[in-house]
Amino acid sequence: MPVEEFDWKAKWITKKDPKTFESNGDWMVKKFVQSYAMYFRKTFEIKGNISKAKIHISGIGYYELRINGARVGDKVLDPAQTDYSKIALYSTYDITDLLRSQNAIGVIVGNGRHIKAYRYDFPKLIVQVEIEYKNGKKETIISDENWKTSHGPLTENGIYYGEKYDARLEMKGWDEFDFDDSKWEMAIVTDGPKLSPEIMPPIRVVKTLKPVKMYSPKDGIYVYDFGQNFTGWVRLHASGPKGTEIKLRYAEVVNSDGTLNFSTIRNAEATDIYILKGEDTESYEPRFTYHGFRYAQIEGFPGVPTLENIEGRVVHTDVESTGDFYCSNELINQIHKNTLWAQLSNLMSVPTDCPQRDERLGWMGDAQLSAEEAIYNFDMHEFYKKWLKDIQLSQRSDGSIPDVAPAYNASFYPADPAWGTAYITIAWYLYWYYNDRSVLEEHYESMKKYVEFLKVNSENNISKLGKYGDWCPPGSVFPKRTPVELTSTFYYYNDVYLLSKIADVLKKSDDVDVYSQLAEEIKLAFNKRFLTPNGYDVIRMSPIDSGTGQTSNVLPLFYDMVPQDRKTDIVQKLLNLIMNDQDCHLDTGIVGTKYIFDVLSENGYADIAYRIITQESYPGFGYMIKEGATTLWERWEKLMGGGMNSHNHVMFGSVDAWFYKYLAGLSPIVAGWKRFRVKPYVVGDLKYVSSSVRTVKGNIEVAWERTNNVFKLKISVPAGCEAEVHLPILWEKYSVSENGKEILKDGKQIRKEKEVIFVGQEGDRVVFDVNSGNYEFTIVQNEE
Repeated sequence: MPVEEFDWKAKWITKKDPKTFESNGDWMVKKFVQSYAMYFRKTFEIKGNISKAKIHISGIGYYELRINGARVGDKVLDPAQTDYSKIALYSTYDITDLLRSQNAIGVIVGNGRHIKAYRYDFPKLIVQVEIEYKNGKKETIISDENWKTSHGPLTENGIYYGEKYDARLEMKGWDEFDFDDSKWEMAIVTDGPKLSPEIMPPIRVVKTLKPVKMYSPKDGIYVYDFGQNFTGWVRLHASGPKGTEIKLRYAEVVNSDGTLNFSTIRNAEATDIYILKGEDTESYEPRFTYHGFRYAQIEGFPGVPTLENIEGRVVHTDVESTGDFYCSNELINQIHKNTLWAQLSNLMSVPTDCPQRDERLGWMGDAQLSAEEAIYNFDMHEFYKKWLKDIQLSQRSDGSIPDVAPAYNASFYPADPAWGTAYITIAWYLYWYYNDRSVLEEHYESMKKYVEFLKVNSENNISKLGKYGDWCPPGSVFPKRTPVELTSTFYYYNDVYLLSKIADVLKKSDDVDVYSQLAEEIKLAFNKRFLTPNGYDVIRMSPIDSGTGQTSNVLPLFYDMVPQDRKTDIVQKLLNLIMNDQDCHLDTGIVGTKYIFDVLSENGYADIAYRIITQESYPGFGYMIKEGATTLWERWEKLMGGGMNSHNHVMFGSVDAWFYKYLAGLSPIVAGWKRFRVKPYVVGDLKYVSSSVRTVKGNIEVAWERTNNVFKLKISVPAGCEAEVHLPILWEKYSVSENGKEILKDGKQIRKEKEVIFVGQEGDRVVFDVNSGNYEFTIVQNEE
């Protein structure tokens, strides 16, 4: 069981009083305080036979725990980042088998976000060991002023800076009982945040990559290409004279001459330095930093390195893979693969925007747009639960929340509604996809408070908040053809509408009435403000604004906000904008891209969505891949200079959810997948699709294939579930069989099956209800 707050007897400890530096404005002093790591140790003896021993620990920014010379656990960059002024997370390890009669605890504590976010503070540590003896006695060992502390070989560290490790300064046996620590200082007790157990999956090294090639663009400089943009670091193997300084630098892209291009990392130094101690082959990898990169550069290597001298270490929050998707179109498969790499690269205890530059923050817009994709692919339940708590803790008394959570800067308040919506949207997803009602209960009052903040900051039900809007459309950072006011009001509607649904789930009938009515009022105001005879037209704010945009018309179609007598012409307006104005390409930023494919599919134009997605010319996903992308870019353009040009962003990854929901056809009808829909869209040149999603109810599998006159669909429905199967009618004359038994011919039922209930025909599909089990439907074209 986790140790609760009232059970903690341990004290936070550090090396020096940070107040020493508060009045000193010297930049070098501040950089020093930010950079160094602390080493702590404590010895103790066991007084009998142990039945169980556990250690509870938090070291902020990051820590590495060692007992009797061995590292404990496989977590890295632990604990998960939080708002350290309010809370820190701790981990618990079973150390029963690690203890001897005489023991030493050793902990290295580095900086992490703790130092960057708050005053120039030192790292700090809290440890509590609980020992139970076989005779029933208990013993508690705590961190306090009796612990020893020192500097060590890890002389610099920071998530943006990198690390400097001087192996000449290693203290052999420092984490063992017999080590002479007489020259170490006594630790100082300090204040620290409240503690909560870390229940989300930890960050781990999940994979090791070999470089695909190495080359030397300049004398003494060697560049390794891993063939894949990812998050983590490299592990170095080297031997040479004592004092040799080897520098490792990281970048996503290279210049035309093969040298590393550092433009996309902006002010992040992204440099690791290892100084040899001069003993045989030495190995090094960082502890308290990480990098986003495809290329790693070595300078100062003693001799000429080979491909065997470094390995890529892939690092991210170790969420379980729960989804699988594959189809006959290799471009779609590569988009899917790039999305997975981008998503995992940006799961670093919070959903970050990018892993490479001097940012790496929990931007809420990026997170809410990619959340559905993430949920189809990975078990995101505990990850998002933790992050929703970060958002809740960031809420101010007026109900406002920030663009970024945890919020390390006051400038992030208040959130653009397209960013702030992450709070309510992701809470709803946790209910809808995981059937977690408790999340809605825990956050309801805070979400309601946020919606009331949105209400106060609207005028005639039009939102007056907004900063970013439909961020990063082609050729721009700021939206060109979609007013920020429009996207902000759309998300105001979204949040009020979802809150009314949440109130219904929680049986808060009064709130259901209030927020359902408010949603209707926002819808009316939205149409009054933005709907024109020409569609949802832009309010021209600058010379680059020209005409109505795709996003402006997509958003109201998504939520059926369009008046019924205008829906047909708005759909046609959208098609005209896509087909005629943009030659079947997107003109959307991150917001419009999230919704446009669903809107097209639900209005009978899934084939157009498929054509857009498979374009290989600019702007498009195929263009990125054609230009060498192995993750998703921040911009539709391939940018190699300074500014906003990350080559590893997931905010356009919302497209991947469309693969699951429409190409495979999988979506829940009831919260938690108890009843779900299988409605595959047979579009374009697709010949087959295979997909599976491991849900809270079990594994759902779908596979379909088509030939000239046969369509087959296999599905697996978990125990306790029901599925609504929508089979496409591809020919005028056809027969439908299930498991070899003909059940339908030209839309008429000719055989009744107990487990396969014919519901009827809906448009160009025939619909069946099935219970748990495995099914194989076959549609065959009949001769005229």
